[in-house]
Amino acid sequence: MTATPWCKTPSGARSLLAFLITLLLTLPAFSQTPIFPVLPFDFALFPSSTYAYADFNGDGQVDQAAPNGINAIGISFNNGANHSPTFGTIQLTCQPQSVVAADLNNDSKSDLAFSCQTPNQPAYIGVVLGNGDGTFQAASYYAVPGAASVPTLTTVDLNGDGYLDVAVLIGSSQVGVLLNQGSGKPGSLLTASLYAAPAGVSFLYISAGDFNGDGKQDIVAGNTQIAVYYGKGDGTLNTPQLTTASAPGGRPFVTGDFNRDGLADIAFLGSPAQGSATSLQVLLGDPSGKLVTGSNLPLDPSVNYSWIVPFQNTSTSNITNFALIGYVTSIALNDGSGDLSLGESYGVSTFAIAQTGSNGNTNLYFQSDVESVALVGNGNGTFQGPPTTLLGGGSGVAISADLNADGISDVLSIDSAGNLVAALGRGNGTFLVSSRSSGTGQLLVTGDFNGDGNLDAVTIFPGAVDFHGNTLSTTSLYFYRGNGGGVFQPNTTPQNLTITSALTPLVGDFNGDNKLDLILPYKAENVDPEAPQPPSGVLFLAGNGDGTFATPVSLPLPYNTIGFAADLNNDHKLDIIGGDTVSLGNGDGTFTQQPLGITGTILAVSDLNGDGKPDLVIFNNATSIGLYAGNGDGTFQTTPFYSTSAFSPQAGTTPLVAIGDVNGDGHPDLILQYLLVIAPRLQVLLGDGTGNFTPDSNNYPLGAATSSIATLARLNNTAPPPAADHALDYLYSVGGAVTSLLNQLNPGPSVPISYTSTTTLSSSTSGAAPGQQLTLTATVIGATIGATPTGSVSFVADGKILGIAPLTNGVATLAISFPAAGTFAVIANYPGDINSVASSSNPLSLAIAPVASKTVLELSFTGTGLNTEPLFYATVSGLNPTGTVTFNSGTTTLGTAPVLNGTASFTYTFLTAGNHPVTATYSGDVANLPSTSNTFGVDVPEYSITTSPISAVVKAGQSATATFTVNPSVGYTGTLKFACGPLPTGVTCTFTPASITPSSGPATTTLTITTTAPTTALLRRLAIPLQGTALASFLFLILIPRRSSKWSRSGRLIALMIAAGLISLSGCSSSSPSSSGSNTLATPAGVYNIGVNITDSTSNVQNPFFTFQVTVQ
Repeated sequence: MTATPWCKTPSGARSLLAFLITLLLTLPAFSQTPIFPVLPFDFALFPSSTYAYADFNGDGQVDQAAPNGINAIGISFNNGANHSPTFGTIQLTCQPQSVVAADLNNDSKSDLAFSCQTPNQPAYIGVVLGNGDGTFQAASYYAVPGAASVPTLTTVDLNGDGYLDVAVLIGSSQVGVLLNQGSGKPGSLLTASLYAAPAGVSFLYISAGDFNGDGKQDIVAGNTQIAVYYGKGDGTLNTPQLTTASAPGGRPFVTGDFNRDGLADIAFLGSPAQGSATSLQVLLGDPSGKLVTGSNLPLDPSVNYSWIVPFQNTSTSNITNFALIGYVTSIALNDGSGDLSLGESYGVSTFAIAQTGSNGNTNLYFQSDVESVALVGNGNGTFQGPPTTLLGGGSGVAISADLNADGISDVLSIDSAGNLVAALGRGNGTFLVSSRSSGTGQLLVTGDFNGDGNLDAVTIFPGAVDFHGNTLSTTSLYFYRGNGGGVFQPNTTPQNLTITSALTPLVGDFNGDNKLDLILPYKAENVDPEAPQPPSGVLFLAGNGDGTFATPVSLPLPYNTIGFAADLNNDHKLDIIGGDTVSLGNGDGTFTQQPLGITGTILAVSDLNGDGKPDLVIFNNATSIGLYAGNGDGTFQTTPFYSTSAFSPQAGTTPLVAIGDVNGDGHPDLILQYLLVIAPRLQVLLGDGTGNFTPDSNNYPLGAATSSIATLARLNNTAPPPAADHALDYLYSVGGAVTSLLNQLNPGPSVPISYTSTTTLSSSTSGAAPGQQLTLTATVIGATIGATPTGSVSFVADGKILGIAPLTNGVATLAISFPAAGTFAVIANYPGDINSVASSSNPLSLAIAPVASKTVLELSFTGTGLNTEPLFYATVSGLNPTGTVTFNSGTTTLGTAPVLNGTASFTYTFLTAGNHPVTATYSGDVANLPSTSNTFGVDVPEYSITTSPISAVVKAGQSATATFTVNPSVGYTGTLKFACGPLPTGVTCTFTPASITPSSGPATTTLTITTTAPTTALLRRLAIPLQGTALASFLFLILIPRRSSKWSRSGRLIALMIAAGLISLSGCSSSSPSSSGSNTLATPAGVYNIGVNITDSTSNVQNPFFTFQVTVQ
């Protein structure tokens, strides 16, 4: 179909945006000389992650295809630099979600594949084939069964027929493949084949590549986890394999050959759960089918990197670098082998695409609200754009001042850990971190608080309350003494206050003693309005001139009146203005209040109309900015002498203001930084010195929507001295990054001094065995005090990267092992950072060789005689030995066994009698040298012995027998003697006969095991104590009174019978000594293993123990 004009009937968000872009891009170009860098506009498109880019009309320009939300795809035809694009549409029957450009029918013309959805119907994949002239054929649609949405798709040849197929995500839990019908019907797709995601894994992004080098394309999908579907080469996919990647932030990944080994790799932003990215990580493709961990580049999470854009420096380069886009854009440089280092950063943001310029260098084009802006590439991994310095550690507050009195503005900030960070300006818009002093502050002011002529710092921990207004912590002040060189020494003793929830104080001499004081407001916020409100107010802290402050004095001022300090009535005493109140200073630390009479937020105080009296810049309810003239007595005109609109309906956030001369005419100008959501920007109002201002027509885009610094500064080392510099530069910050906009009216800066670094390398040991872990330690020292090098260090041996480790306080450690023996020269490479240039260590020689092993042989026996089966145990010591042990008897190999957990066991039956010397030889492995054990002699007699039975069950007093049969070999003439080992209580053992001579054939002997039962002698011994009892009973019966005839007849009779029995029993006992046999103890019940020793008279060798088991019941 023919692309029709898109902007005639706009409807929906995308079409409205496109309409606005069209109007803005058709405006004539401004010719006013830019004051600050203006990023080139030579790519009239609107970069987005859901758009497609290709030359659709054959004019050599990259065009854009975008879902527009109105059942159509919008086409933007690029008409070249400084020319507005031509718009058109491709009408569809469904609402497109995502679109990719590819040649699907192999006619060398760009086509489009897209996903789309229709309410209450399955999602579709659509194809429109391009005609090469900007027109397209009618769309074809292919339903995806069971899919409510297809968020993203990619094209790849999965069956090797030379035609691109389409792979899609179906919802977040499936991957779908729609094969191209190829030569039979090119560009037409077959029914989707579906592949489930691993259990518990959801997908948001999809890509493709050959990750195992088998020549078959694979699919990779992921979100918080990444899985690879290895292709079979016939259009089908294997079961997905989860990688080791974990990216809880759920950011996009990219694929490509990042180490130039011919295999596809994956790069992604690693982060903690729901946190900002902390690293750029690479998974390298591997023939094993298991992706291996590659480079891991640490990142500052405060920059909030969200996008990765891979690019090559030039059209002929094959090395892939990465543009990391967050609040600013940082370049990750690749050394060609996959080792990454952080390069320069630039003050641009939002999504970007990489395109080759007319000179062959790669440019980066960034999304903006009115046009794309470009970072023009230099062809070496650097770009022409606003330089940005990453201070590290994030920053919630920052100020600019000349910390070392060299005439170049510096930066002082507090990082996210509360540390005070000083960064010295280098004269080219970049900064060198000169010190990082520990602390816990959150608010920051600077000044010479101890009177030594050097700038100091005071940080403030504000304290906090909970939602109910209860105090959790109170306010503390921390003094840092500056040395005049950018280094600050903290005072370990804070000044603690009784208030909480302090706000940023004002600094000045408010009591006229030439010492800097503080005016400190405090007010708790985010407290339940129904709860009692914590107190608020203002404290005056008089400076003592030594970095400490006097006991605070409460001032009768509302907390919200503390905005700016200036001499408003020309009495040479500092006054305060804020909110709707003017507080005129009395010169003694007290103030007299009067109403301001103007509503709005005060943004700045300065003389803007040239009458020598301070004027006000006020933001009026997000509608306009007004300039109000001061009367010189602390009062102000209530009607502005100049006003400007709030620049954009989106600028609801209070803008930031800077005042100074930027165009070299000697008059103050007004610079407004608007914190727009889509694209923050700078508006410059050029003052004529009388109160009139002319807007600068140039567009100065900024990198991010938040800022803690917005100030004019002297950043250029070739600019006139500070007092004569009437073309000031602009400095702003976001997170842990500061960006400089150098004034274009000054000469370009000279190259700053390169600060060297020194890298040294050490190892936990000078040598190790293959596979044995050792630790490499690289120490990197910067050239300046406090400039601790940051980033990472790569460890290289003979040109191969062993690993990459992050620097922590200038030290990087890597645990590593070498798989093979050899001598390796290891070097630690530090790629440099914003403060220090690259450096490498001297080579460190490591000798990797196997360690000595030791093999010890032991054995036990099963069976006897010719049936003896020695069980050999070879214990191998060394470094986790593996491999095999070979058991030899002389020159005969008995067998081999694997070494498992340091032991190899082996059983062997000797078939010939005699002495057999046995040794165990360990084969060795990559980490252990071979070794041979001691010799162990095994004597095998010339006979065999069998036993039947091998166990018996008897009652105490019974006997058990077993027959031992000796089978001699031919010519054996010896005698075998049989004897039992130690016997249990009450057990006897006899052999009948006790020895045998089996010279003429098998011979037997019988073993008799006899147990002992309880005897009558035992009963007699038990009866002796009853004799006295019996006699006493008899006398009792004779002498007892006869009280009852009944008892007399029956009871006496029974008692006499019992007594007679006892006497009879006791009488059976003899008073003479008993025989020894009558004292034998009974065999207790139990299970007994009775050992049998067999001695051979011919060799006097005692054979292994036989065991006969007897169970006594």
